[in-house]
Amino acid sequence: MKRFAVLVGLVLSGLSLLGVSSAAVLPLAGNLDPSFGNGGIVAATAEGMGGIAVQPDGKIVVAGTSNSEEFRLARYLPDGSSDPSFGDGGSVETQVGEWAFATAIALQPDGKIVVAGSSYQGGDGPPLIREEFTLARYNPDGSLDTSFGNDGITNTVIPEQQSPNACFPASQAAAHALVILPGGDIVVAGSAEWDDGCSKFTNTSFALARYTPDGSLDPTFGDGGIAQTASPGVGAALDVQSGGELVATEGNALAGYAPDGSLNLAFDPDPKLESDDTLTLQAGKIVVAGASRPAKRSRPWFPEVARYKTNGRLDPTFGAHGQTGIKRLVGLLPTALLTQNDGKLLVAASSPYDQPRGAVVRLLPNGRLDTHFGRGGIVSFADGVGSLATQEDGRILVGRGTNEWALDRLIGGNNCVVPRLRGKRVSKASFALKNAYCSLGRISKRVSRSVIRGRVVSTAPLMGTRLPGGSKVDLVVSRGR
Repeated sequence: MKRFAVLVGLVLSGLSLLGVSSAAVLPLAGNLDPSFGNGGIVAATAEGMGGIAVQPDGKIVVAGTSNSEEFRLARYLPDGSSDPSFGDGGSVETQVGEWAFATAIALQPDGKIVVAGSSYQGGDGPPLIREEFTLARYNPDGSLDTSFGNDGITNTVIPEQQSPNACFPASQAAAHALVILPGGDIVVAGSAEWDDGCSKFTNTSFALARYTPDGSLDPTFGDGGIAQTASPGVGAALDVQSGGELVATEGNALAGYAPDGSLNLAFDPDPKLESDDTLTLQAGKIVVAGASRPAKRSRPWFPEVARYKTNGRLDPTFGAHGQTGIKRLVGLLPTALLTQNDGKLLVAASSPYDQPRGAVVRLLPNGRLDTHFGRGGIVSFADGVGSLATQEDGRILVGRGTNEWALDRLIGGNNCVVPRLRGKRVSKASFALKNAYCSLGRISKRVSRSVIRGRVVSTAPLMGTRLPGGSKVDLVVSRGR
């Protein structure tokens, strides 16, 4: 114990020299990064955060909403300070309608920034267009790109099938996801709804819209640039596969589309989660995060992640028969999902209830919780979490908050979690330490009546201790009786 106390003291002394005051802020994977903003946090002034994008130079662009009618972009330097070369002192606001909400952001290879969302353009119908897809494109300095759409902005009404007996028809469409295709075209995914105004029926659909690089609808895609599929859900996620095929999820539907917007009939998904909220691609396979419910259906939802092969069938090598339930997060619903460069998965989840709380979960490539991140694979927040992004160095950006949003940065990498080594030979103990992201420290020997000579008696620190990745673990080896 004395040696362990000395080791902890040395670790804390070293951290104090770095300006870190306690073990609570050890540089552990999943902890706030003190080199970013104010103790790992940058306060954002947007009402809602629609997405995070990281530029090749390390600068961070955040899209959100301001005054409920403007798209708001802010760009930060790698240390979290505002970038004065962007917009007006680091941010830009764009009036896009009488009501607006930004939901997705993507970067083009030339550095231009595309933001997708929804807006209300006014008018009293009929039909009443309550909401429509809205895109804006910005130059790298934050100015609107006037070569795109109408002076940098394009709006799209998603057509709905209308009843000839409609009383006062109304239509609304909300964009939720955005991808840039290799050729420069832009695909936006969302949901569309139309009602007849008589309270007799409502039609809902999943909608894709594809735009050419100048912001006009691509007539070779779907019907005049728009493809719709009947779906009962709301919200959407979208990604593009290596062959140009699109895969999308919305509500409780998972669908594949050919590059021309037609349904990919070879894509035949297995039964899905009760709610599919977001997706990502992992080594060509399709990973979806949604929600499931315990056996007693009166209990709250919990996040569940499923992995599909390219044909839509569940991948049995992932989790348990293709799915992983995160039952420690009962009451939370997934809000974001991405794949790290090493194949590990990050899942963000938030509570839909009045008491805001959220979490970021990291899974191994096979779907199991990654115990070398956070506490047992989970980092908890007192606010909801809505957006995720990763930097080249593995650090993790988290957009969180309920009304006013903040941008956090978490330390990436892997924690050294001291494994159980008692009774192992030194060679096997060294191998186990390497697999636990630790390194072999000093080896000492003492007499032991219970452990065979040459085997590990104890470790310092003790089994289960979390340390920064690569930390040394000392071994005490038996001399025998």
